[in-house]
Amino acid sequence: MSNSIKAFEDLRETIFRYYDTPFRVQLDGVMKERKNLLDHDGGLWRLPWVESIKNYKQTGQGKEKAIISAGSTDELVELVDRGLLATWDDENQIMSPFADIFLHQKQALESVNSGRNVVVSAGTGSGKTESFLLPLLSNLLKESKNWTGSSPPGERWWDDPGGNWVAQRSGETGRTAAVRALIMYPMNALVEDQLVRLRQALDSMQAREWFDTNRRGHRFYFGRYTGRTPVSGKPEDKRRVLDLADRSKELERRAKIVKDDQSRRFYLPQMDGAEMRSRWDMQEHPPDILISNYSMLNIMLMRQLEVPMLEKTREWLKEDKSNVFHLVVDELHMYRGTMGTEVAYLLRRLLAELGLEPDSPQVRFIATSASLPEGAASEKFLSGFFGADAKSFDIFSGELEDKQSHLPVDLSQWVSEFKACEETLPK
Repeated sequence: MSNSIKAFEDLRETIFRYYDTPFRVQLDGVMKERKNLLDHDGGLWRLPWVESIKNYKQTGQGKEKAIISAGSTDELVELVDRGLLATWDDENQIMSPFADIFLHQKQALESVNSGRNVVVSAGTGSGKTESFLLPLLSNLLKESKNWTGSSPPGERWWDDPGGNWVAQRSGETGRTAAVRALIMYPMNALVEDQLVRLRQALDSMQAREWFDTNRRGHRFYFGRYTGRTPVSGKPEDKRRVLDLADRSKELERRAKIVKDDQSRRFYLPQMDGAEMRSRWDMQEHPPDILISNYSMLNIMLMRQLEVPMLEKTREWLKEDKSNVFHLVVDELHMYRGTMGTEVAYLLRRLLAELGLEPDSPQVRFIATSASLPEGAASEKFLSGFFGADAKSFDIFSGELEDKQSHLPVDLSQWVSEFKACEETLPK
């Protein structure tokens, strides 16, 4: 039987197989003693925790009515049906849109649309990512209606041996390149997960077709800006240009393998899509949605290389008072103590570089957290962390479905499976 306990046991066996291979010794007694020292709860491993996912209430209106009643347009419904709020149906080879959204997702969308700051503190599996992506996309759709020109895919400059780097969006016209939203994570693993979601939402074949039809080929560009993003230095460095060319060729080769596989293609960037390819590309044309972590953000604020990204964003904010910079902080509960204080000042410095104050109508804060204290404690924390008035925040923790609405579940048929699972537990 495949289950979480079996997965734990497989991992436990694998790690001890690793210890016993490169670090093997001839004396069996020493090998046994070493394993006894490590093979117990609190030693090399901890017993697994199994968390049940709660059922949260949906709006009951249906997705289209919920989104429109929250202050967004039918264009948002059309776009999210092509990736963000849809799954790929292998049998019929189509995107299968969700029928409804969670109540707290609608509340967050409505709140941000009305100019409020938002914190979503619902539990695991409650769609917190969509709670901030829906407002971001809604704002981008509103602004992009006025874009002219187009965004061609860009040159494949890496095919020219010894050629020069060419910016990905060098042929773009009719819009201002700027960071319209920053999504900040505490660790790179979460950044990678977010990239998969954005590729599905903004770079699926269905999403591309929508942008071609409704936005003259413009894209909502997104990019990961972390230590893993190629490449450091400047385009004038020929050695680094060759390095980026090699990386681009390899990424393109791998992306082509999975391009038509809807279940795998989102794990790799497509070189002709909405995802920004390199640091240089983002420095030249800042992405609409920038994904990073607080360590990299700190570095960006201290270096000349990233100054153009900040300057262009500041100019975009000056162009029109209706332009709003969205700052999204995921896993808000992790920013406590000394680190939380440092990150709070880091965000204030970022806003200062953009010519904004925390209470400016041109900045919107959105945060997610698996846990947030109630009442005055949360208001004090939010005000201290973001610098904005505590009363400017709406907090949505999600409403659970009524347990009485569900029929009792008979688990007696699974007795033998439960017993088999118990037998796999470490003694």
